[in-house]
Order: sequence, then C-alpha cells, then structure tokens
Amino acid sequence: MKNYVLLSLFAFVAISCSSDEDDLDSAECSVSGLGFHMGNTIAIKFNSDGRFNYSDKLMNIPKTFWGTWEQKGNKIITTNDRSTTGMGIGQQNTYTFDCDKLTIGGFTLIKD
Repeated sequence: MKNYVLLSLFAFVAISCSSDEDDLDSAECSVSGLGFHMGNTIAIKFNSDGRFNYSDKLMNIPKTFWGTWEQKGNKIITTNDRSTTGMGIGQQNTYTFDCDKLTIGGFTLIKD
C-alpha cells in the first residue's frame, strides 16, 4: 500500500511540473509587439497594449479590423470592435502561433 501511495504522489508531482514547463514555453513565444503577413494579401499586428489591427485584400475587397487580443498558450484570440466595412463587430477569430508563424484556417502568415 505504501508503494502505491508513493507512486501516485510521484505521478501527480511529475504532471504538475510538466504543465509548468508548458506555461513557460508559451510565455517565451508571445505575439506582443509582433506583426505577421501573407504576401500583400493579409497583415496583422499585435500591439503590446492588447490591441490589434488586421487588414486583408481577400476577394479584391480591402478590409481592416481593429480590436483586442489575448494569448492562451499557442492560441491567439482576437475580438473585433471596429471595421472599415461596419461588419464583423464582435466576431472572434482564433489563430495558432508557433513562434515563427501564425495560422488561421488554411492561411499561414509569417513574422515581419
């Protein structure tokens, strides 16, 4: 019985330590202050004050969005609060970030 309790305690400590390392890794790869682009078609900048600005020329219709962003691990969640078209207000988008590139749907943006 003592060995079982000791093994259970060891497993709990090992799991706790590994999750702390994941938090440290994501803190090292912050998008704060970084910009990304996909050629001349899409560009996004994550300001250090928690705001972002995004522009695209998809379907030959230029659009710009502004709003807030937050990072949760390797996910970046943006929320639009203004746009040049008046559409998309309140819309949230989730990007995946790997320290060098940003991905949303089938689009990959590279760091400026």
